[in-house]
Amino acid sequence: MDHRMQRFERRREKLVRAYRYILCIASAAALCLCAVYKTGDHFTPENLRSITLGKEITFSLVSAKEKKYLPKNTSLYEDELYLVEQKGDAEEKADTNTEVMGGDYPITPLDMSGGAAKGEVLINDSGSGVTVDIAELLKSPMPEALQTGTVSELSTNDKPTVLIIHTHATECYSEEGAQSYSDSTSFRTEDKSKNMIAVGKVLCDTLNSHGISSIHCETLHDAEDYNSSYPNSLESVKYYLEKYPSIKYVFDLHRDAIIRENGELIKTSAVSEPQDTAQVMTLVGTNTAGADHPEWRVNLNFALKLQQRLTESHPGIARPVNLRSASFNQQYAPGSLLFEIGSCGNTLNEAKRAAVLLGEELAELIK
Repeated sequence: MDHRMQRFERRREKLVRAYRYILCIASAAALCLCAVYKTGDHFTPENLRSITLGKEITFSLVSAKEKKYLPKNTSLYEDELYLVEQKGDAEEKADTNTEVMGGDYPITPLDMSGGAAKGEVLINDSGSGVTVDIAELLKSPMPEALQTGTVSELSTNDKPTVLIIHTHATECYSEEGAQSYSDSTSFRTEDKSKNMIAVGKVLCDTLNSHGISSIHCETLHDAEDYNSSYPNSLESVKYYLEKYPSIKYVFDLHRDAIIRENGELIKTSAVSEPQDTAQVMTLVGTNTAGADHPEWRVNLNFALKLQQRLTESHPGIARPVNLRSASFNQQYAPGSLLFEIGSCGNTLNEAKRAAVLLGEELAELIK
């Protein structure tokens, strides 16, 4: 009898160990799924994409893990970098210009508008997995969710219409007059007079001066932990939306990072402007990466109308609208857009000039 009991106990222990093993595997799988969902809902470095402008230039997004061949500039490692590949004569020119000033990498202006005609709207579909009818969206009126009050109501300080935030507030630009950079050049700073906060202030002031009541969140959401920047900025968005139910538009301002394989840094260049001015890219998130964002076409409708105004009034300032599979927290307000104001190759003043032009067109469209 004792012998049988011992065998029973041994079997039971094996079953318990097997159960615990299966439970651990299931828990690990669940955690992985949660991580994937969070990535789809917020920051998506795995969302690789290739963009062709004209016949000669292709831009591909590369994640931080794939930047082994890029300059070892630690302030760029956390960015989503565009790797720029060129074909034909353009490629030969890039290959002969790999180093300047004793080992520094050059900063080169480039028009990234895609050559849009006046009033033309171009889209880069970055693997969003959705079909968009641009013409149909442009013909349709502004969505009811974005309709606001009278001009006098839009300028009421205690009922702001626009919230400006910065998920990556510490992103900054090249120094004035810089024609090159090195691995030690910093493209991040907590100095609010030099980072994205300074550009957001210009946009906020421009909107307010044109009768659109706007508030500006100056929190550095990425200062302590870059990977927590989107969850951090979401908390700010929720706080302001609860405090000011009048907010219909949330604009998240960033600057891009664009580089060639040989280390050459690209500054966006709105060649049609009389002064050096950065270009603007509007990013629209969707729900195809798993976020609860069924009304993303409201944001897209607004983005396309804005793009049309920008290319009509300032040809060359707007890069193609970037349609993405992740939501980038844009599901919480009906007029949520992410703007990339220039790149780290641009200067702060070039970005500020772009912010003024962007603000003027936004104000007219909101009115």
